[in-house]
Amino acid sequence: MIPSSDPRCTAFYPGHKIHWIHGGRLMRYDDWIDVEVHADPELDLIYLVLDGRQQIMWHHDVPLVAEALAATQGQPQWCTRYSSLMVPGAYAGRNRSSFFYLATPERVVPCRGRVPRHDATMQDHGSA
Repeated sequence: MIPSSDPRCTAFYPGHKIHWIHGGRLMRYDDWIDVEVHADPELDLIYLVLDGRQQIMWHHDVPLVAEALAATQGQPQWCTRYSSLMVPGAYAGRNRSSFFYLATPERVVPCRGRVPRHDATMQDHGSA
């Protein structure tokens, strides 16, 4: 498993940030189900309990998810279609959003930091 990483992460893959388009879809989607959630920062994993079965998930900042879960006053909900967890009240914390985009272990992709503009331009043109 890839450990939680760089706070400068700019990735929008599962387990990372939610892109604004993805976020807009989440706000309109009605198929949310109540879920039991446990975030274990020491193991760097998140456990969802869906229909009595445990599903291991990953997020690049498991401590952030754990903070949100500890502070919530509501029932977390899961959206299978968009692999997203909604934690009521999480927008008031460090996350500044109630939504977390989670990844299954086989879909984990490492974080990527901010790429300096000149490096990005060189990579786009195939230069070293």
